[in-house]
Amino acid sequence: MRLNISKWIVVLIMSCMVVNYNVFADTWERVFILASYEKDNVCGGPQESGIIKGLNKEGWFEDLNMSIEYYYMDTKRTNNTPSAMKQQAKLALEKINTFRPNVLVVIDDNAFREIGLKLVNRKDISIVFSGMNEQPEDYNNIRFFMINRKTPGGNVTGVYEKLYILRSMDVINRSISNEPGNKVISITDFSPTGNAINRQIEIELADNKSQMKWEMKRVRNWQEYVELIQRINLDKEVKFIFPIALTLETSDGRTLIAPEIFKWTVKNSLKPEMALNYYFSKLGLYGGAAVDFESMGFLAGKKAGKILNGEKAGDLPIEDAPEYAIVFNIQRAKDLGIKIPLPLLTAADYLYK
Repeated sequence: MRLNISKWIVVLIMSCMVVNYNVFADTWERVFILASYEKDNVCGGPQESGIIKGLNKEGWFEDLNMSIEYYYMDTKRTNNTPSAMKQQAKLALEKINTFRPNVLVVIDDNAFREIGLKLVNRKDISIVFSGMNEQPEDYNNIRFFMINRKTPGGNVTGVYEKLYILRSMDVINRSISNEPGNKVISITDFSPTGNAINRQIEIELADNKSQMKWEMKRVRNWQEYVELIQRINLDKEVKFIFPIALTLETSDGRTLIAPEIFKWTVKNSLKPEMALNYYFSKLGLYGGAAVDFESMGFLAGKKAGKILNGEKAGDLPIEDAPEYAIVFNIQRAKDLGIKIPLPLLTAADYLYK
């Protein structure tokens, strides 16, 4: 008899815990994280990790006082046509409206352009973007969401992806000062992200006072990329390259994305590569002063947490990505026959093999 009573007591306690869990879950704040690319993407993954840490820093934890819903639009490899992106936007918007988040955090441009802009001025939701490559003012011309970057004034704030081009160029140039050449070539694709990055390069190079010449090249497909790398290999003026073509179609209809493109590049390019972010160096690119994507996501996550704590999105400034990381891939340097000066090695934030 005692055993049966004990069992009923356990069942009763567990039932109360479930009821309490559901009651608290219904009163938790809700955050929807919408990523432009696939799960664990080389650009989106570190930002997502940073967003969670930023929310935690402001006192918000998943399954403790906050519910999080995730959606990955996969617009690099799979849903990379305009119609496919709009279909993904429709599906994501349905999930957002069902989940009813207090804050929507969008990672990278496709998510903001296709969905974030549609939710501008919604009274029931605040929007925080991370990793925006397009100029916020250009999006503002499509749909007004900010008075200015310092005081947006509406329901949108976020973090702009400053590339730190000049800083990175200086770091990589000092690391290979004995190498011949005085020209850098950037390589972008014709995707919306490629278009935005091209403009970012132009803006950041406006203050270029270095001796290095910068040449911008664009490729429409994989074959053009391969042929360009082969030509660059023979060009003695080129000292290093900045490969940021992140999605390319092959002649047989496949879509290659960053990890595959970079894998081929480090096997076939004879020039050191400037890395857009530190994770690209982990994938094999030579390095430089790369955007710290996790730090960028962390700042966006803190903004989301501040909103959950009662601050208004419109009162939080739109800021540049706050930090860069000096990074080198030691194996890539060895393969290229480059000996990185010790002061730069000791100053590096990340060293990969």
